[in-house]
Amino acid sequence: MCENNQWRHSIRNLIFRFVYICLFSAVTLTGCASRGSEFLGKWINTKNPNDTFQVTRNGDEFLIVGQEQKTGVGALYKDGALEVKGAFLSVNLTYVKRTDTILGPGFFGQIEYKRQK
Repeated sequence: MCENNQWRHSIRNLIFRFVYICLFSAVTLTGCASRGSEFLGKWINTKNPNDTFQVTRNGDEFLIVGQEQKTGVGALYKDGALEVKGAFLSVNLTYVKRTDTILGPGFFGQIEYKRQK
């Protein structure tokens, strides 16, 4: 009888450890894999529908391709924004969760892009 209880206790302990490891792994991997996923998709300028771009994953980085471009520009996810580094300066694209839009720099203030449905 005592051996049976020890066996049950060992199995129960093993099951709890296994479930804990699975849940911890799932939470950790989900948090790491989704960094920057809010930027993925096709985006349209709210004031000029002809101005569009698409954001895709490119390994650990992102690729931003404009409507008329055949090649894209690389971007890194840094501090909650996509950072595009140019020859002289870098540009940040910021995602606004409340409105599901991206804000980027323009000549006269910020440009707002909405997600294409």
